[in-house]
Amino acid sequence: MLPNRRLIIAGATLGGLFVLYGGATLWAGVKAEQTLQEQHKMLADLPLFKVKSHSYQRGWFSSTETTELVFNRHLSGPYENMLPDNVKPLLNATIKFTNHVKHGPFPGIGDFDFRPGRALVRTEFAMSDSTRKTLASFFGDKEPITIVNRLGFGGGGELGVTVPAFDYEEALSGVKMKWKGFDLKLDYADGYKEYKTEALSPGFLLEAASKGSIAFDGVRYLSDIRPGNTGVKLGTSELTVGNVRLNSRESVPYSIKLNELVYLMTRVRIGEFINPSGEFKPSAVTLKDFRYQIVTSEQDDYVNTRGKLNFAEFNFNDHRYGPMRLDISANHLHGPTLVKLDQAIGQIPFEGVDPALLRKQYIDTIKKNGIPLLQNDPKVVINEFYLKMPSGEAKLEGSLGVKGLQPADLNDASQFLKRFDVDAKLSLPRQTLEDLVIAQARTLFTVDQSAEDQPNMKEVEDLAKNLLDSQLAQWKSEQYIVEDKGQINTELNYGAGVLTINKKKVALPWEEIDLEPPHDASQPATTQKK
Repeated sequence: MLPNRRLIIAGATLGGLFVLYGGATLWAGVKAEQTLQEQHKMLADLPLFKVKSHSYQRGWFSSTETTELVFNRHLSGPYENMLPDNVKPLLNATIKFTNHVKHGPFPGIGDFDFRPGRALVRTEFAMSDSTRKTLASFFGDKEPITIVNRLGFGGGGELGVTVPAFDYEEALSGVKMKWKGFDLKLDYADGYKEYKTEALSPGFLLEAASKGSIAFDGVRYLSDIRPGNTGVKLGTSELTVGNVRLNSRESVPYSIKLNELVYLMTRVRIGEFINPSGEFKPSAVTLKDFRYQIVTSEQDDYVNTRGKLNFAEFNFNDHRYGPMRLDISANHLHGPTLVKLDQAIGQIPFEGVDPALLRKQYIDTIKKNGIPLLQNDPKVVINEFYLKMPSGEAKLEGSLGVKGLQPADLNDASQFLKRFDVDAKLSLPRQTLEDLVIAQARTLFTVDQSAEDQPNMKEVEDLAKNLLDSQLAQWKSEQYIVEDKGQINTELNYGAGVLTINKKKVALPWEEIDLEPPHDASQPATTQKK
């Protein structure tokens, strides 16, 4: 009887464990669905895509989530003429992917992975036979992209994305492509308010026998973001790039609508004055040891942020620039106002809105919600800007702050300006200033290439040089600038409504003694005193 009792007890124990595990698996499946629904909502809120279909079939031990996305053509429509013809058909494509969800408490047990969690999610992209055939020529029998999302019990998780390396070559065209892979790891907390990111791309090389080559290596991105007490995201983010190399053997015409690009990314209209056009001539470009870092911290209700950008060397044909160092801080920013302003701007509808009306909405929103930023004594500091150039060194340091601004000051321009404090020291090679003036002059006098009467650019350049020489000579005689060994140096100070340049007081427009206020043309002019 004893052995039978042991068998009964063992069977009951195993049955109990199975029921317990089954219950835990069902609970984990329910919680996993909640987490994935949050992730789907974040994806659906992106303006770039629209959700064509979405379904979730939850089982006991596993589930399946299928999503179809299409590009938001209403958003991208005005800018599609900027894209190459062979890319435009892709905007009609449907992006379909399936998440295969294995429930916890040990979702990877089938692969001998005993780490606990709510679920283990693997993403599979649906591809046509032609697409898979094209990708197979690069990746062979490897999956072009692997996405694994491990959902933890606490609501957070760990997302990993991997793109394998490949080495591709076309003998007839002389095209070579070498991709060293890509890895992304994202650790996120419950609600995605806190996360750490690490992304690494070891390198890429593309060579086209007749056109040139492009390559980069050592690209790494790190971030550690968490919410602050005011609601502002705090932490650090950093990008480093070892080297970038570009060799072009052909002239490439370009016309870049930067204003449209800025609008597409930020929904802000900035006019058309930043749209460059011209021609990239055969050239060799290298960039070495590029890095930027942003650190955001919080003290009480105020946010401080500091950004650094530098590179060791930038070469353009025979011209070498670098090292370059840029260090900027924005201090004492009122955190609750930043959050409120961000939320207000995010609620402005922009799809199908007339650009002029949209611009007015942005301005009105900033006026309504952003004024407290100025009332809380913010300060922007250029800790350092340094750039070594072929013609000399460019240096700038300074600060701009607002102190004691009151609401009534907004109705009095002179009183408003008295709240500002500005200090700056500048050193710039004369040759660099001359190059900038000539470039601007060429832009102003450039006409349609089809026009019969073309301006003489040599005369335009000579005129620009003469005007600059005359202006610099006047400023030197008035001691507003100092020129030493080809470097132009000056400093500017403004406070309490007083402006000095190179320690010489400069009269502001409203300080001119002979400046009379405008009068109504319908009234007789005041008789001047003799």
